[in-house]
Amino acid sequence: MSLSQKDTHLLLRLGFLPYGWAAERLKELGREAFVEEQLHPERIAEDPEAERRLGRMRLLEMTPRELARVENGDGRAYYRLLQRYLVLHTRSRRRLAARLEAFWVHHFYVPAESAGAWLADYHQTLAARSLGSFRELLFAVARHPAMLVYLNNDTNVAGHPNENYARELLELHTLGVDGGYSERDVKEAARALTGWTTHPRTEGGFYFDPDDHDDGPKRVLGHDLPAGRGIEDGLQLLDLAARHPATARFVSRKLALWFVGDDPPASLIKRLAGVFQREHGRIRPVLRELFSAPEFYASAGRRLRTPLEFLAAAMEATDAWFTDEWRLLDTLNRLGQPFLGWKTPDGYPTQAAAWSGTSGLLARWQVALELTQEADGDPDGGRGVLVHLERRLPQAATAGDWVAATARRVWGREPAGKQRADLIDYVSDGAGPGRTLTPALAGRKRGGLLALLLSAPEFQWI
Repeated sequence: MSLSQKDTHLLLRLGFLPYGWAAERLKELGREAFVEEQLHPERIAEDPEAERRLGRMRLLEMTPRELARVENGDGRAYYRLLQRYLVLHTRSRRRLAARLEAFWVHHFYVPAESAGAWLADYHQTLAARSLGSFRELLFAVARHPAMLVYLNNDTNVAGHPNENYARELLELHTLGVDGGYSERDVKEAARALTGWTTHPRTEGGFYFDPDDHDDGPKRVLGHDLPAGRGIEDGLQLLDLAARHPATARFVSRKLALWFVGDDPPASLIKRLAGVFQREHGRIRPVLRELFSAPEFYASAGRRLRTPLEFLAAAMEATDAWFTDEWRLLDTLNRLGQPFLGWKTPDGYPTQAAAWSGTSGLLARWQVALELTQEADGDPDGGRGVLVHLERRLPQAATAGDWVAATARRVWGREPAGKQRADLIDYVSDGAGPGRTLTPALAGRKRGGLLALLLSAPEFQWI
């Protein structure tokens, strides 16, 4: 199936490879209707294999209290959460929802080791609100024990305020470091949030302790918070931060970084921020504007996949699945992006400079080789990873046609010039593009061809 450059670009940025169900659905609906459907994932009939695999992850639906009764519950939930990420990014038809959930996970970032038994619940909280309103997300995060404990707001009390969460609320979650707030705003925000803590017996784990709240008058972000109040101080603070114009600009820029790439045009950010404000922080209208923007379609090939995105895309291209937990964790460690392993609250970077070093690219090449090795006999060859290359490769009559069709599936375009000649030379054993592609030849060359395509710059940059 032939796709336009814009169609291919859209699929790649939404997290799909440009063939199969996604390509067919896009051709059927057109770009605007396809995006609209992706913005409403509940309308999409899920891939049966994705449903089957997700259905086996009941551990993620346990409450923290239930998880505490499971042997190594935290560790098992962490691994299931990683598996869930890979299912959503390799098989799910609701790919935009998966990409947006991952965006919010890194925007409101909490490392796995800090979230403990609340990790799965925290991710479910973000997932359930990822396409709703920013205000709703912000309020849910501010009450969640994972965030309260990670940034020490559970110890933020009158007379001894802890500013960690208040500072990151303004710097990382809402206005941004250049958002115009002052050090006094941070201190006053911390006072407004005193008493916001956790309790093991409350629903959701959140508890407001009026005895620990500073009920004196406050002034934050240009507004007075009168004396004598309780939880209302924190609620008003969150509302002010959510509605601030700097928040619209900051969140819009981060969305552009996530879906467009480094240094998104100021014209695009300005329009996205305008929609954000007019729509009171509702996410769907902002994304509609983004995915219809000329600047979005002009950014093809300018965004470097992160290591985790690379692994997911390579697994989809090879129909690979890790059967050994430690092999998967080791693979991500070697790629340089342990799952939820970033230590600071700003989350993993998305900019290319963070991931384009020589050691990281060499690790990608090695992983590409590992994911394209097929085992004889033993389904995973004792290697901890099961691959089915034949399920992902197109049919073709000649070596030249096979190279072109496979590259279209993996890269979204055909190779040209010397690159095309070299790939054909490898597949045809020097016989040229017209060599007949026999089953034996395809079986002998498919792993090497896919490894070359997955290692190429065209697969890293989308």
